[in-house]
Amino acid sequence: MTVLSNLYKMLNGRFGWADRVYVKSIPSSAPSDSTFIFITDSTQQIKDFGSNAFQNMQYDLEIQIFYSTKSTLDYDSVELDLMRFLISNGYVISNVRGRIQDPDTFQDYQTIIVSKTERGI
Repeated sequence: MTVLSNLYKMLNGRFGWADRVYVKSIPSSAPSDSTFIFITDSTQQIKDFGSNAFQNMQYDLEIQIFYSTKSTLDYDSVELDLMRFLISNGYVISNVRGRIQDPDTFQDYQTIIVSKTERGI
């Protein structure tokens, strides 16, 4: 199972504030009055070289929270709750980009980059 599909399984249905979790693409039918999580692969890095071989692979994943245009959520609480959950499950928060607004749907969204290292590859 891929790191991306594992993350999807972890997040899907986990948070009451998220109506859906989308992977790799957001369907055009996704309503802007819903709050959802969107996850994609970002980069992969080979780690821990020795004897002409590598021992580990680091996967970077991008998680975006798209907030409903009608949201009354406390964005800071939602994002901190998600980040604490990810850290408790072995992910490292690499970057938090800051909230901006999608120009097409007018939804505020936050981008969080996380890393997960798989050992013994």
